[in-house]
Amino acid sequence: MNRLRTRFGLALVSILVVATTLPVLTLYLLSASGLIEATYVTDSRAASRESTPDGESTQELIPTREAEIPLEIPRSDPETQGRVPYFTFNSDTGRLVTTIPADLQRMVFTSPIFKLRIDLPAWVVLVSLPITSLLIGILMSVLMSRSVTRPILQLAEATRIIGQRDLSFRVETQGSQEIQELADAFNRMADDLERAERARRNLMADMAHELRTPLAVLEGNLRAMLDGVRSPNEEEIGLLFEQTHHLKRLASDLGELSAAESDQLPLNRTEVDLAPLVQETLAHFNLPAQEQGIAFHTDISQPLMHPALDENRIRQVLHNLLSNAFNHTSRGGRITISARQQAAQHAIEIDVTDTGVGISKENLPHIFNRFYRVEASTARDRGGVGLGLAIVKAIVEAHGGSVRAQSDGIGHGSTFIVTFPLTS
Repeated sequence: MNRLRTRFGLALVSILVVATTLPVLTLYLLSASGLIEATYVTDSRAASRESTPDGESTQELIPTREAEIPLEIPRSDPETQGRVPYFTFNSDTGRLVTTIPADLQRMVFTSPIFKLRIDLPAWVVLVSLPITSLLIGILMSVLMSRSVTRPILQLAEATRIIGQRDLSFRVETQGSQEIQELADAFNRMADDLERAERARRNLMADMAHELRTPLAVLEGNLRAMLDGVRSPNEEEIGLLFEQTHHLKRLASDLGELSAAESDQLPLNRTEVDLAPLVQETLAHFNLPAQEQGIAFHTDISQPLMHPALDENRIRQVLHNLLSNAFNHTSRGGRITISARQQAAQHAIEIDVTDTGVGISKENLPHIFNRFYRVEASTARDRGGVGLGLAIVKAIVEAHGGSVRAQSDGIGHGSTFIVTFPLTS
């Protein structure tokens, strides 16, 4: 329908343009059967209403260069005699046929869509149609520039602005549906870039903080020794060694995390028996657990299939999860580690549950982020650098598994659930 309106609109605009240059313009209003219902003459010397005798009409076939198209011509119209085809303009529901007389002096427009017939001098039509087409093209270009070109130029300008590190800029969603979808996609991309930039800045700030603390301790103690304020006794040397170990662990954790997140973490997969691996990892916490009055419990279902895992990496996962639970569990608390086989999912699930401080709903979605701590001061005092859970997530996902955290809120403890798929 839109195409039909555009095509017939072209004919009407042509008529309006040439009508201003002609002393005589004849319009015929035809019925569906081809009867002349009314005639309008722009010349003031002639205007009439007439009908064909006995309400009859004739139908002749006018050959055209494209095809033979039936054209309804009332016999009361003598002007149609002796005409030859010039061009045709077809549409789905109507037809615009242009013919010229044998002497090439006049042209006839007919359109069954509105039963409209216009008889014009040929030279007027030949001159007016190209001009009218040019004007319509210019008009359409202006409209296109407003509805399409302008939003695209705005997107290009927004791209330039974001390229200058102004990640807060957004574009308005206007124009056609396609342009709006493009603008929405652009804004989502800008949101992702802004979040990534914020995370990068936070990462750099956290790294600077983690490096600054041990370096300050090293610098202060070494300067005191150089100035003779302190003697390099065994206790002082042990403190300095502890700080260097902290820096080494931070660098190692960052390297492993970066390798895992870029899918470059080497995995030496073998069939791993998880039960003895859990007991071996727990043995490292026996002494500090006794000192803090924290009880460890195990609940391992037997028998367990042996998944294909990197044993050293899984040992690191278990150590980080138990260390996290230990750092956030108060004296007299309890930590339980369980393992079971999930037949329905064809996987093995490992749970580490503690009765510690718990995790709020606001903190739960961020618990696996780099350098994230629920209680920064407590974790730092116990040696945490905020990378343990991020490394757990990276290693587990490198094995094709998943990890998630659950908590009922502050004061209700937390549970970390790790799932590894079983190989067939």
